[in-house]
Formats: sequence, C-alpha cells, structure tokens
Amino acid sequence: MVARVLYALTALSAAAGLVLGIGIAIAGAYPMKAVEPGLFQSEGESMLGRLSDFAMYFTHWSNAIVAIVFALLAVRGRAPRFLLLDALLMIIVTGLVYNAILAPNGPSPHGWDLVVNALVHQITPVLAVVVWAACGPRDQLDRRLIPSALVIPIVWIILTLLRGAVIDAYPYGFINVVHLGYAMAIVNVLVIVLIGIAICFLLIGVDRIARRWST
Repeated sequence: MVARVLYALTALSAAAGLVLGIGIAIAGAYPMKAVEPGLFQSEGESMLGRLSDFAMYFTHWSNAIVAIVFALLAVRGRAPRFLLLDALLMIIVTGLVYNAILAPNGPSPHGWDLVVNALVHQITPVLAVVVWAACGPRDQLDRRLIPSALVIPIVWIILTLLRGAVIDAYPYGFINVVHLGYAMAIVNVLVIVLIGIAICFLLIGVDRIARRWST
C-alpha cells in the first residue's frame, strides 16, 4: 500500500510539472531570455508555436513517460518492463544534463517557471529514482531490454534534428546545429547515448543488488 502511494506521488509530480508547463506555454508567460542563435525562443511565437516547442523538449518526454509508468505501478502494481527502464533512464538523463550542464550556464527561472522547473528537473527525477530503488518493482530489468528502452530517446533525437532542419531552432545547446554544426551536435548526442547505456547497466545492477538484499 505504501509503495502504491509513493508511485502515485511520483506520477502526480511528473504530471503536475507538465500540466503547469503547458499552461504557461499557452499563456505565453515563460520569461523572455537572451539565448544563443538556433535555440527555441518564445518571444513573438504563436500559441501553436509555443506548444510545438514545448512538446519537443526531452525533459517533457521523460516526465510524460514517468507519469505513465508510475501511474500504472500505482494502479496495477506493474508496468511494461522496457518502459520502466526507459522511464528511469530518461528521467535520470534529464536530471543530470539539466543540473550539471544546462542550469549553470542558463538564466535562473522565476515565477511559475520556478515551480515547473523544480518539478520536472529536480523533484520528479529524485522521486522516481528513490521510490523505484526503495519500492521496486524488483527483478524487472535486464540487459536485453536496453535496445527497446533506447527507442523513444532515439525517436526524440531524430524528430528534433528533422524539425530543427526545417525551422532552424533546437531545444538545447548540445544539439543546436545552427551554433555547433551537425558534426559536433551528433558527437554530443552520441556521448549522451553512451552515458545512457551506462546508466541502464547501472540500474540493472542496482535492481539485482536490491533483489538480493530484499531476499
């Protein structure tokens, strides 16, 4: 019972961050900020453009997957195994990349953006990992799931590059082809994919250790 409550709390945190973020995008209330050429800018965009940009952030994809997976765990006690690994992988990458790379080099959020930023980049990543580590489900992860867990991140990469080639705008500096060129942007993405694979093996190892400890 406690585990399902914690699963529900994690799903609620991810969903709340997304819903509030969509509200801010619709209202055009994200703070204006100076950005390097080639990055998304909300200034002068239509509501449809703002929502389209919102949908292309990896952060929002990862929080959406976490909301789905942990809602399934709260209601049914289980979720597709590859999707569980995918949710943990994506939300860890989101937390690491934002807090280690993006946040130190970007403007500080304020207003409602401060709340949304904390939910999607800090609270939900910590909740997802801690709740899974403490409550499981156990014995769900193995290395055969890694290729399928990478499908959604790879789809995001492809869509981001294709859309960026059309509109000349990208969500993050590390994939900003306008500023970096294709070669460096792809190198950056490949490095993050390799880190993601390493995170998958780490999660599988933690799962095995936790299973043995609980037994």
